[in-house]
Amino acid sequence: MINAISSIMPLAAEYSLDQNGSIVIWSFAILSAIVFLLTFLSDKWKDIWSNIGGEYDDNNMRRLFMFNKQPYMAVIFIAVSLLISAVIAGICLFIVGGAGYLLLWLVKLLIWALIIIGWICVVAGVLCLIGTQPVGCLPLIIGGVIVYFSDNLKAFANACVEAGFNFYSALNVWDLGMFMISEYGVAFLCVVATPIVIGIIAAVITMVIAGIFWLVETIMTSRYNIKHPCPFCHNPSEPATYLSEGYELPIKLRPGMYGLFHIKHPITQEEMPTMILNGRDDLERICPHCNRRIGYQTGVEKHIAFVGLPESGKTCLTYRFVGNMMKRYAETTFTDNVSNEAKRIIANIKEGKKQELAAKTSVSDMKRSLQIIVPGKGRMPYHFFINDVGGELFTDSGVRQDYMQFFKDVQVVSILIDPFTMDFSEYDIDGEFAKWYKENITDKGVAKKEKLSNVIQTIQTMSQQFTHKTDKIHVNLILVKADTGYIHKADKQDEGKIRDFVAQQMGMAGEINNLENTYASLHFYAVSALQDTSIDQMTDGIIEQLKVKL
Repeated sequence: MINAISSIMPLAAEYSLDQNGSIVIWSFAILSAIVFLLTFLSDKWKDIWSNIGGEYDDNNMRRLFMFNKQPYMAVIFIAVSLLISAVIAGICLFIVGGAGYLLLWLVKLLIWALIIIGWICVVAGVLCLIGTQPVGCLPLIIGGVIVYFSDNLKAFANACVEAGFNFYSALNVWDLGMFMISEYGVAFLCVVATPIVIGIIAAVITMVIAGIFWLVETIMTSRYNIKHPCPFCHNPSEPATYLSEGYELPIKLRPGMYGLFHIKHPITQEEMPTMILNGRDDLERICPHCNRRIGYQTGVEKHIAFVGLPESGKTCLTYRFVGNMMKRYAETTFTDNVSNEAKRIIANIKEGKKQELAAKTSVSDMKRSLQIIVPGKGRMPYHFFINDVGGELFTDSGVRQDYMQFFKDVQVVSILIDPFTMDFSEYDIDGEFAKWYKENITDKGVAKKEKLSNVIQTIQTMSQQFTHKTDKIHVNLILVKADTGYIHKADKQDEGKIRDFVAQQMGMAGEINNLENTYASLHFYAVSALQDTSIDQMTDGIIEQLKVKL
C-alpha cells in the first residue's frame, strides 16, 4: 500500500505539471473575471457610467463627448480594473500554491515524526521485553513496522514536498504574467489607447471643422458686408447673447465644443443654429454694448442716413423712402418691430394714400435704425439700415458722438435742406430765392432757425473719425418741401439745375465744392414727401449709389 501511495504522488505531480498550462490559465482567467466584475459594483464605476457622455458644466450645458474627461476615464478605469484584477488573481493563485506547498511540507514533517515515534516504540518495546514486561510486544511490533517502512515513508514525504513545490511553481503566475506582457502587452495598450486616440482625433477634427466654418462665415460676411450692427447703438452686435423663448444661452452661439451645427439650449431644449448659413440670424439676441433686445435677418448690409436740422422733415422722408421701397418690391419686410405710427404711415404710402406728417423723432429713437429686408437678384437679399437722426444733434449744443455711431458703416448720407428751418445768414442768397425767402420767411417771423453748416461740419467730422474713408461715402443734398414754391417746378427734375439753384441762389457754392472734394459723389434732389414730388427719382438715386441690384 505504501509503495502504491509513494508511486502515485510523483505521478500526480507529473500530471499536474503536464496539464498546468491550461488549468492555471483557466483558473487565472476565471479569478480575473470574477474580480473585474466585482469592480462594476463599486461607486466609482457607477459615477463614471452615469456620466459616460460627460458632466454638465456650471452653465448646465454639456459639451460633445470627446471634449469631456468621463469617456476617457471610463476607458482608463476599465484598463486599470483589468490589470488590478489580473494582479489580484495572480496573488490568489500564489497564495493557494504556497498554502499547498506548506501543507505538503507539514505532511513530510508528520511522516518524519511518525518515523521517530516508530523508533521510540521499538526501543521502548525492547526495554519492556528485557524487563520481562509483556506489554513491550505491541510497541515493538508497531515501531518495527514503522521502522521497516521508514525508507518508503521518507520517499513518500519527499514526494509530497516535491509535489507541493511543483504545485506552488505551477500556481506562481509570475512567468505567465511576464509571458502575457511580452506577448500581449503591446496589443493591450493599443486596445486601451485606440478609443482615447479616436476621441482626441475626433476633438481635433471637430475644432478644425469649427475653424473652417468660422473662416467660411468670415469670408461670407466680409464679401456681403454683413457686420451685424445694433440698430440702437450701432456698435457690432456680435458676439451677442442669443435668446430662446426669452432665456439667454449661457455660451457663445458658435460651432465648437458644444456642437457644430446646433447647440441645445439648457432650459428650452431648443436646437439653436450655430451659423448664419443654417439660420442663426433668425434668432433674437441681446446687444453686448447696450443690452437691448434686437432681431436680425441676414442680408447684404446697406446703410443710409437722413440728416438735417430740427423740423426739416427727416422722419417723413425716411417713411416715404421705406414706403416707396415696399410699394416697389412687394416682398420687402421689416426685420423687427417698429412703432404703430410708422406701420400706419408706411402702409398708407404703399396704398397710395395721402402722406401725413410724422411725429417728431423722440430722444429714445434718435439712435435707432429702421431695418428692412429687400429681395435682390443675387443669392442673398439686401438688409437696409435707414437712420433717421434727430436734428437736435446737429445744433451748436446738441452734438453727441454716442448717437453718431452709424457713421461706422454709413454708405449714403442725405442732407435735408429746409428753407423754413435753415438760417441763411451765413450764405449770400440771390435771385428769385432771395425774394421768396424775404416774403415767406424773413417777414413772417418764422421760429428759430439753425445753421446748416453745423450739420455739414458734423457729418465731415464724424465720417472722418469713424471711417477714415470719406471717399467711400455718397452724399445727397435734398431740397425738401419743394411744393412750397421756392424752386421752379421745371427745375425739380433736373439735377444740374438743382445744383445751380443751391450754389447760386442759396449761396452754398463753397459748401458744394467742399462736399464734392471730400466724398465719393454729390447729388441733388428736390422733393416733397407729402405730395410724392421726385420721391421715385431720389429712391432710384440712392439705390444706384448703393449698387443695389433689384
